[in-house]
Amino acid sequence: MNPTVIEVQTPRGTMPVHLHQPEGDGPFPLVVLYMDGPGIRPALHGHAERLAHAGYAVAMPDLYYAFDPADKPDVDKLAAGEGAEFGRMGAIVARVNDAEVLADTRLMLEALPGADQPWGCVGFCMGGRFGLRAAEAFAQEVAVASLLHPSQLVTDRADSPHLALGAVDASLYLGFGENDHVTPLSVIPPLREQLEEHAISYRIEVIPDADHGFTMPGLPAYNETAAELAWTGTLAALAEALPAGG
Repeated sequence: MNPTVIEVQTPRGTMPVHLHQPEGDGPFPLVVLYMDGPGIRPALHGHAERLAHAGYAVAMPDLYYAFDPADKPDVDKLAAGEGAEFGRMGAIVARVNDAEVLADTRLMLEALPGADQPWGCVGFCMGGRFGLRAAEAFAQEVAVASLLHPSQLVTDRADSPHLALGAVDASLYLGFGENDHVTPLSVIPPLREQLEEHAISYRIEVIPDADHGFTMPGLPAYNETAAELAWTGTLAALAEALPAGG
């Protein structure tokens, strides 16, 4: 599989979108892969390839396109566990605006063939939040969302993502790390309360011995056993709600 790139024009510039397609003629159900804080890199392409091998057309937007390249995280420094670089990454993550991501997603969908059919999301870290925001904003368009070591799903603000769950029509899989230092397990009860109140189909899995970023090869928190558990849950959720070839 050879990924291709399309360029989507937005009010803030040109957003590259990396496309991974299965072999064959299709059509294939679409999955939007929302990146984590370190940004587009081989680990994310590997995840997109895994989804493509499972029968999904994958669109992975570069959400840092409007920022100065010099501001983007240095993946090698992150891999080495440099605390200062993780701090720098946190600063750029804080600049990514949820509403702008959703607006850019709509423009991306308009540029993709077949995006008028139900689609799914897989998101990591901040991308987990964007996946939930997309399920809320696009309602019946989104069939399923997998949110892996997601961040900022539950906040004390009036616009906390979990408070808009009533708009969700998708089924949700949420994979949390047992030892996540960014997203503590204390977010699960208020999240579950809203999921139950709105009768959303969901599965929450707390994965043992996993810290934030456990799905990401090349980062200090990567945990292959935990990652495989999350992938099992993700692929099962996709197959049930958005079957490839179905």
